[in-house]
Amino acid sequence: MSTNPAYNKQRHRDWSAAVMRRDKYLCQDCKRYGKNVPADVAHHIEPISERPELAYRISNGIALCHKCHSKRHPEKGGRR
Repeated sequence: MSTNPAYNKQRHRDWSAAVMRRDKYLCQDCKRYGKNVPADVAHHIEPISERPELAYRISNGIALCHKCHSKRHPEKGGRR
């Protein structure tokens, strides 16, 4: 479960759904390597903490699988 309360708001859920639809529910990092892996996370390319004005821009999101999302967040226990 996310610790950021903004992630539980409808606006964030709408943003996340739009990112997932745009990316056809496929992990975009895996897709670069020719793999069709289902995505389960809409990731902010520019972090909300650094660029809050981009929080709900679809262009600031990318669909990722849990494994790839963890790789992008080593500070949250993911590996690089």
